[in-house]
Amino acid sequence: MDLGDLDNRYGAVLKLLEQEAPQQALDRLNRLVREEGYAPDEEWRILQYYSQCYYKLFDKQKCREYSWAALQHSEGQPFRIQQLEFSDYLFMLHYYPEVTDAEMRQLHFAYDQFTRAVQQYEHNLARHCHNKLRIGYIAGEFTDNVVSYFTIQLLLAYDRNAFDVYCYQLYEGRDLLSDDIEQQIAMMRRYPRNVEYSRVAQDIYADEIDILFDFDVHASGGRTMAVMSYRPAPVQVAGIGYMSTSGSSVVDYFLGDPHCDPPGLHEEDFREKIWRLPHSHFCYTPSARVLKVEKEYKLHESIVFGSFNNFLKLNEEILEDWLQIIRQVPGSRILIKNSSHKTNALKIIGRQLQRIGFRPEEYILEDATGDYLERYLDVDILLDTYPYTGGGTTCEALYMGVPVIARYGRRHGERFSYSILQNIGLGELACATREEYVAKAVALARDKELLRTLHQQIPVMMQASPLMDGPAYVQSVEAMYRAIWAEWQQKQEAAMVTPNI
Repeated sequence: MDLGDLDNRYGAVLKLLEQEAPQQALDRLNRLVREEGYAPDEEWRILQYYSQCYYKLFDKQKCREYSWAALQHSEGQPFRIQQLEFSDYLFMLHYYPEVTDAEMRQLHFAYDQFTRAVQQYEHNLARHCHNKLRIGYIAGEFTDNVVSYFTIQLLLAYDRNAFDVYCYQLYEGRDLLSDDIEQQIAMMRRYPRNVEYSRVAQDIYADEIDILFDFDVHASGGRTMAVMSYRPAPVQVAGIGYMSTSGSSVVDYFLGDPHCDPPGLHEEDFREKIWRLPHSHFCYTPSARVLKVEKEYKLHESIVFGSFNNFLKLNEEILEDWLQIIRQVPGSRILIKNSSHKTNALKIIGRQLQRIGFRPEEYILEDATGDYLERYLDVDILLDTYPYTGGGTTCEALYMGVPVIARYGRRHGERFSYSILQNIGLGELACATREEYVAKAVALARDKELLRTLHQQIPVMMQASPLMDGPAYVQSVEAMYRAIWAEWQQKQEAAMVTPNI
């Protein structure tokens, strides 16, 4: 098939999607399919169009159905597009509470079919005998974004006597943060979004990177994992910006911690070896926008709960829990604010709330806005989502003194907020069950003296915690680098030894 020709024929649909008019795009798509049809080897692309329309319409179930159907129709589908679409599907799985642990593991492990389909680079000790370890970081972007708040210490506070740092950004954009990073490291390479991933891998191999760390994994469209599939570095690590295993045999280690990844809990969910840092697997550094917030918190007479997570993380179960909490705290309400704009999201969540039984006075729905950080201080208690828990939103709220009630489960990605709370000394706000989640939120709402104290003390606790101890965090990661590099060297040396005959 000629992909460009098909996209031109259905160009009106794609243009309407770009213009954030998904219902019109869906109507036009249905009409074109009826009137023009498509060839068998074009069906996968038509299914992708439907998935994109339903994603923009905030219909998570139909989006997932069409996405999976597109992956199953491989005739005519380029290998690289299928690989990236599979990564998108893996990322999307985290939004669905009905996805089982076994399904999550099985589907992620299936990604290795794409790894095995490409030629990997080979490595030996002779190419990797530098005076300093060369650490490569690969991400969709190193600009000001939520993942940067958890990784910036690794890029700026590293030991320059022992390490050289290289960054590979699969995006040409730049800002003050990325420019600052570029001044502090050996090399920043930026690539256009449509770059051939083999070219990026070739650059990494040519730079003789010793350890390559993928911050995004299957986020950002899976582009970083497409590069990792070539194994351009002898030792490869994943984590921080993704919630599950890479599923790929070319990734050797996944970064974890004792709270997200207690020994014996879920090793079988990972193709990689989990490397646990002593405290937290990420280090939070507040953005300049967070530091500029000057608004002061005042306890409300009638408690205001809040949720600032991406609306895609909301589901019927969590909304039902919130209604229980509201009804047990008379006069209370919840501010539900989207972290990123999604067309139709407010309408659909509003309908869900009404169907579940929320009364209009019991909730406030808001789309994403530029002043969202100040809105945290209009909230008394933040209610975390589940099973896709908060990361950046949890840290932002706590940094500004807002206590967070969070639920945790078995999987790594279900325990982010739990790890954050444990690391700052507020593990009692984390809950193992729905019943405990509701009970703890209600109890805290009823104890206004404790609420006042927490709003004053949480910022102090957080800044004194391992979660914000940049030097200690970087040292623990660098200790990991030394250890995993020594392991690789020992394996190489052992392979070079031939037994006497």
